[in-house]
Amino acid sequence: MFSLGFSTLGCPDYSVDQVIDLARGSGFDGVEIRLIRGQVELAQLLEFSDEQIADTRGRFDRAGVDVVCIDTSIRFSETDADAQRAQVELARHNSRIAEGLGAPFLRVFGGALPAGPRSSADRRRHLAGVARGLNLVAGVAAESGITVLLETHDDFCTSAAVDELWSEGVRDDVGLLWDTLHTYRFGESPEATWARIGDRVRHVHVKDAHAATPDHVDFALTGEGVVPIPEIVATLVDGGFNGYVDFEWEKAWHPEIEPPEVAIPHFARYMAQLTASIPSTGARQ
Repeated sequence: MFSLGFSTLGCPDYSVDQVIDLARGSGFDGVEIRLIRGQVELAQLLEFSDEQIADTRGRFDRAGVDVVCIDTSIRFSETDADAQRAQVELARHNSRIAEGLGAPFLRVFGGALPAGPRSSADRRRHLAGVARGLNLVAGVAAESGITVLLETHDDFCTSAAVDELWSEGVRDDVGLLWDTLHTYRFGESPEATWARIGDRVRHVHVKDAHAATPDHVDFALTGEGVVPIPEIVATLVDGGFNGYVDFEWEKAWHPEIEPPEVAIPHFARYMAQLTASIPSTGARQ
């Protein structure tokens, strides 16, 4: 059975200690770090400096809370050499943080494909550039023992788009972060997504919405929207997924939605009730 965590995107102004207290008090096994104290560039925070990161890790360890993933802003919308060098440097800094905290994963984005009419050859060239950048970043992360995960996001929301990118020679050690909202809002069932890319999924995001289309998302408390979360969970259980399923509540980008003190414990309660009703029958693919 998988473990439960949440992203600090849902509590963007919290300190490390507040994140730990929320995780312990709500029954979560781990967290993934996107923001701390309102800062998205973690390397700028003393908590993650070379001098203090061991102390920060000790606070998580003593609380029994895993740091599962460092969520970066790395993306490959631009594929020229200078742009990719900048992304590689971001990967280097964030891999040091992940290693220091004992987090196995670094999240990145594929980015947006160029807009407007383009030839098939242009599209392939851009995809090859994205794959090249992804491989460069993965190589840097691997030096610290960290696995890079591409999130199903931007113009790579669907399993078909992911497959097309992988056909350009993405490294075998690159995994996927399956953001289940994005595949769903582009028309994929959980079963169809898992059948196509489940063998590459290492980490999962779950969130709900009253409306979820390619053009519009209206976030909802877990279980109160249209996202088929019971089917997602059943698919993961049947597939034998034993990683982390994390709640990604986009409070930092949508301040109008419910506060972390409401939404994050609510997710934990909902998922505990849901998983208790689903037998574990699968085996990891």
